[in-house]
Amino acid sequence: MKRMMLVALLGALATLAFQVGCSDDDDSSGDSDSDSDSDSDSDSDSDSDSDSDGDFGYCAKECESAADCVPADSDETHDENNYSCDDGHCEFLGCQSTSECQAVFPSMANIECDGAQSPATCTLPCTGAADCAVADSVLYGEDNWACENDLCVWIGCASDDECQEVYPDTELVCAFYMDTPICAPPCSEPGDCIDEALSADLWDEDHWSCTDGACEHNGCLSNDECQASAYGADSVCVQ
Repeated sequence: MKRMMLVALLGALATLAFQVGCSDDDDSSGDSDSDSDSDSDSDSDSDSDSDSDGDFGYCAKECESAADCVPADSDETHDENNYSCDDGHCEFLGCQSTSECQAVFPSMANIECDGAQSPATCTLPCTGAADCAVADSVLYGEDNWACENDLCVWIGCASDDECQEVYPDTELVCAFYMDTPICAPPCSEPGDCIDEALSADLWDEDHWSCTDGACEHNGCLSNDECQASAYGADSVCVQ
């Protein structure tokens, strides 16, 4: 049960990574690891900006201070000190102390904040990957973990078979182009990645690549695209 709580958190982060449109191998856009050092648009304000320099970026919440970044349902790992407001947009920094992790996961007495990750992550101690594995879990078995500096680090899916076993009604494949692979739709061309349920420009064919047979969302080109999507009117495209 303890590890399943942590698995739920990791799963949410992985899902976010793909939805935002990230490629860990090339810094072309942001991801759930927040490992982007790009500058925001020069006029990151409440007005949308349709200008684009042709470089893909990622959608982020607009801010004037870190306090603007705190979600309504915040917890100890999502307070003001867990965010920064850089060049007018929010960046998630992760946990700032082990005590924060223990407050959020009170049943996991040995949980720690791993500051070596970006963003810093609540995780469990280990002596080997086997210590991190979740029994009878496909995507969180021993081959999905590494034990780094005596702490568990989830390293993503290990094969297409894992994705298809977890999502049997899909043809999802493991997107190995990412530093931390996640399950993604298969493709032979960018047009295969279009989801008719996502009508905003942010998700049209021009914003996708087909990388090694897996869909890769390239990110945003303008503030307008972010604001017209589910990210909302207070979002900007960080390029």
